[in-house]
Amino acid sequence: MTVSGVRGAAGREQQAGEVSDYRLDPRAVVGAGWDASSESPTPDWIPWCREHDELLVATSRPVTTALRLSVLDSTGQPSVGFLYADPHQICDAQEQLRLWLAHEAAEGFAEATPNFSAKEGIWRRQAVLPALAGILIVAGAILDWRVLVVVLFGLGSVSFLISSGYKVAATFLSPVRRFQERRIAGSAGRWRRGSAVAAVDKDDLGEDAVPLGTADSRQEAGPPELAGESMVEDQMPVYSILVPVFHEAAVVASIMRSFLRLDYPREKLDVLILLEEDDVETIQAARAAEPPRWMRLIIVPAGEPRTKPRACNVGLLLCRGEYVVIYDAEDRPEPDQLRKALVSFRHDSGRQGQLACVQASLNFYNPDYNLLTRMFAIEYAQWFDFMLVGLAGTRMPLPLGGTSNHFKRSALVEVGGWDPYNVTEDADLGIRLAASGYRVDVIDSTTWEEATPQLMPWIRQRTRWIKGYLVTAAVNLRRPARWLRHNGGRAAVTMAGLIVGTPANFLLYPVTLAFTLCAWLLGPLVQIRLPHDLLVLGLTNLVVMNVLMIIASGIAAWRRYNWRIGIFAIFLPVYWLLHAAAAWRAAYQLIFDPHRWEKTPHGLGEDYQDSMVDNHGLAHTARR
Repeated sequence: MTVSGVRGAAGREQQAGEVSDYRLDPRAVVGAGWDASSESPTPDWIPWCREHDELLVATSRPVTTALRLSVLDSTGQPSVGFLYADPHQICDAQEQLRLWLAHEAAEGFAEATPNFSAKEGIWRRQAVLPALAGILIVAGAILDWRVLVVVLFGLGSVSFLISSGYKVAATFLSPVRRFQERRIAGSAGRWRRGSAVAAVDKDDLGEDAVPLGTADSRQEAGPPELAGESMVEDQMPVYSILVPVFHEAAVVASIMRSFLRLDYPREKLDVLILLEEDDVETIQAARAAEPPRWMRLIIVPAGEPRTKPRACNVGLLLCRGEYVVIYDAEDRPEPDQLRKALVSFRHDSGRQGQLACVQASLNFYNPDYNLLTRMFAIEYAQWFDFMLVGLAGTRMPLPLGGTSNHFKRSALVEVGGWDPYNVTEDADLGIRLAASGYRVDVIDSTTWEEATPQLMPWIRQRTRWIKGYLVTAAVNLRRPARWLRHNGGRAAVTMAGLIVGTPANFLLYPVTLAFTLCAWLLGPLVQIRLPHDLLVLGLTNLVVMNVLMIIASGIAAWRRYNWRIGIFAIFLPVYWLLHAAAAWRAAYQLIFDPHRWEKTPHGLGEDYQDSMVDNHGLAHTARR
């Protein structure tokens, strides 16, 4: 490492030039890891720009050995030079950086790729379709309600068959994928770790834990071996972890403590806790935890839209890793998850090298808190343990899960990062990665989350997810024929069966269920005269498809948890009525408030969570 531009022993003549001779380059500033915090730890210097391969740093104080070492250590640059600046210029530069970061995180994607941004919501010609549907429904009810019933019943039955058929087919493809995984595992070899595997004492994870910084030098992880090639820790890549938090003062310290469990070299970890500028309570809680140096507290400048993907874009601009993973504030990733993701990327690089992201399973550490968490756990077990595993074997585009997505950073930057105006940014990103020629895969690792135990937070969360699916469909199908030509048949199946099919199924599910029950149970009393083929289709959905979904989901939950959770799969047809309520709420918001992000509160059952994490022998503990 070198420091240039030093010509004297002290004073202003030590700098290479005046800062006014150089234009501030925000990308060079964030490339050096500098964030937009108004409380900079070193307010008397700031990275300014790059000249050739050298980072130029503006400073208002003499260039001493201590300053040089501090700059080199903070920026991680091999070569730096110095420019003279007065304190006012440094403060102005910090404000410019804050404004640039806020704009880039919120508007950068829309400006670079307006056709793929959800900023404009649904186009006017797309808005004509729901308006026309509403007019036809009203007209049909007035002219001949029996015909209207037949049409709605037919649409609902077809949408249910497509959506549920897609999920059932993907679920039953999962054994094929697991066979492929075993073949890969056999060729890649097993992990071999040193005698000191990252293990954290329970005292470090309790309420009275010592400050996080004091546990920095606990256990080191041993190196893995892959296909006979030893990866020593010095050669392992830097891994960035982005944790967007907002109003999470109760749990922000818990996620930081969970990172102490990670089986990855500490010097190769780059953890960014992304804190909203006006969320004072969470910022104070994060600072009180006294995180170690490899965890950075990043202040996200205030701005709109106030969404998780906007905060993630700030993290993407500031992170240093070759690989990037997203975790939510309540997450508990398995200790070896980063290593497993790295194995997948390294294995793929020996073939076509088009793997851009791997998704870990998401499951819950409070599955039997109440009936709602049981149903939520059953749904997630079927989705992540069976359905996504089956889809991965077909190489169809995969919708991501919002957390525990491990990205190759170069691919993530290439596709523009996250769309801050899409409230289901994970599904949108999975589709865009596939459209850019990249693959998304799954890994056999689990991140434990908190299942929302209260009905209204669940409704709001599910409203946001379904609205995001609708927005993703609307954005991608602005020019349907062009999209189909570019993306091909596999993407079309995912779009029809999942991205469009899921909201359509939930919107029409009450109609389908009610008409089917009325036609078969009250047929003699209600003379609707539905076509026989339509009645058969309705009965097929009600009996065959529902039973298949119940069996698949029950087996997935039994395998992931135990039979006491899996048995509740029989309530899925009732549980889907809650999805229907959320879907109609999402449809309303799509028209009147498409960018609204409804925050899901965490830590609603904190006492229960602690026992779940620390006492793995309890009957209610989730197990693999």
